[in-house]
Amino acid sequence: MLLRLEKVQRHFGGVRAVDEVSLEVEKGSIQGLIGPNGAGKTTLVNAITGYVPLQSGDAWLESQRLTGLAAYRIAGLGIARTFQNIRLFRDLSAAENVIVGMHSRRRDDTLAQLGTLPLFRRDQRARLNEAHRLMETVGLDPAEIGRRPAGTLPYGDQRRLEIARALALQPRLLILDEPAAGMNPSEKQGMRELIEHLNKDGLTILLIDHDMQLVMGVCQRVAVLDFGRKIADGTPEEVSRDAAVIKAYLGTGSERQVSSAPGATGVEDVTQVAQASAKAKPSQEPSAALLDVHDLSVSYGSVNAVRSASLRVAVGEVVALIGANGAGKTTILSALSGLIRPTSGTAYFDGLDLTSAKPSAIVRHGLIHVPEGREILGRQTVLENLELATWARRDRSAAASEIEAVMKRFPILGERRHLRAGTLSGGEAQMLAIARGLCAKPRLLLLDEPSLGLAPQMVDVVFAAIDEIHREGTTILLVEQNALRALEIADRAYVLETGQILLTGSGDDLLHNPAVRRAYLGG
Repeated sequence: MLLRLEKVQRHFGGVRAVDEVSLEVEKGSIQGLIGPNGAGKTTLVNAITGYVPLQSGDAWLESQRLTGLAAYRIAGLGIARTFQNIRLFRDLSAAENVIVGMHSRRRDDTLAQLGTLPLFRRDQRARLNEAHRLMETVGLDPAEIGRRPAGTLPYGDQRRLEIARALALQPRLLILDEPAAGMNPSEKQGMRELIEHLNKDGLTILLIDHDMQLVMGVCQRVAVLDFGRKIADGTPEEVSRDAAVIKAYLGTGSERQVSSAPGATGVEDVTQVAQASAKAKPSQEPSAALLDVHDLSVSYGSVNAVRSASLRVAVGEVVALIGANGAGKTTILSALSGLIRPTSGTAYFDGLDLTSAKPSAIVRHGLIHVPEGREILGRQTVLENLELATWARRDRSAAASEIEAVMKRFPILGERRHLRAGTLSGGEAQMLAIARGLCAKPRLLLLDEPSLGLAPQMVDVVFAAIDEIHREGTTILLVEQNALRALEIADRAYVLETGQILLTGSGDDLLHNPAVRRAYLGG
């Protein structure tokens, strides 16, 4: 066995995030680790890699004991990982990010750098060449993106770049935490092929993902966690038929049978649901708009991320913005919230020019952005995160009442109010991000990928909350990789392809339009 865990534990206050979990990962295998949000998967990975210390139990990498070692020591022994929320150095180039991953197996060359010795220059060229080779291994073109800042890359490319950085460590064990989150079916197939290729070359992989089709398709064995405890461990066939797994991971009492993560459902499988949900939804753009965007273009250097996009959102609407990763959806939301400046075009929110207003002014005007990846403050408590969202409110009593109201809407946040936000599961963190947005009293709420990386059961909870928020009168512009769920809840939708609005219409129209399959599903 390459990795062996013996009754490991990690608690946060009264929360048993990992509770006496034992696990064995065979050398040369692909081992799956699944479970609903809050099951303890990421906490277990953090414990294995030394990011958080174990409170009891033992962890071994072959004959080497991991328990008590610092994270850098464990990395040096050959355990590399990616993260559920991408953690690239956004301002460094793609190649530089990969070179960073080589640090643990390189000698200290500070003096050589200061003296610009020929030895250093040769070593530097060798590192760059290796970085380019690793980028090619994961399907990235170093000539095209090697010098680009990592933060400007499409989401799917950032996922692959993070894997390349992990491979730069020359690991014995590669831990992939939600590598396919937010990808469309074509991109997920590419990720599956990459994982299989790496394993064929002899790399042992521990795979954590909510996409059941991906996990069951590539893993030789799968372990399942629920509420911090291991409830099943076996072959994919054995685990997929386990009653406890079905109840814990997929939920019970639902008429919809969920077999894969959001975004993996084909058009043919959802036609009847979409027809029922899309009835009586308007497809025409409103004459009076709360948000009016016209010919908006955004560039990152020479890369045109958004090209002449126009869209309108009326008061009380839910409007979805869908398309493949890298289509420009997140860039549009970032431009509307003042985080980046467009190169041309106009965008007005209730009379406010969003192309020139400061982000603080945009927030005060009532446009609130819940970003992709949540961006919560991990070292602050849940309560402190919500309190910071009310910084512009003069009536502190009313602000406190608003915080209590959102905690009633999301009871788990009330239970976790004094815990650090960084200890929350992915689903709980998404609830906190949405709750923080609501505390700012939005008139227009921008939601960027609210289902990203969530288990199907938790996706239902999040979308039920979004539907309730809408019914209470909040206007929403929704960016969502899960086309079915987005079109179920939206009044209208826009489809983006390579930075341009390809078409707009009602949910029923779009689900039956073959152009959507090409632009979104990768068909």
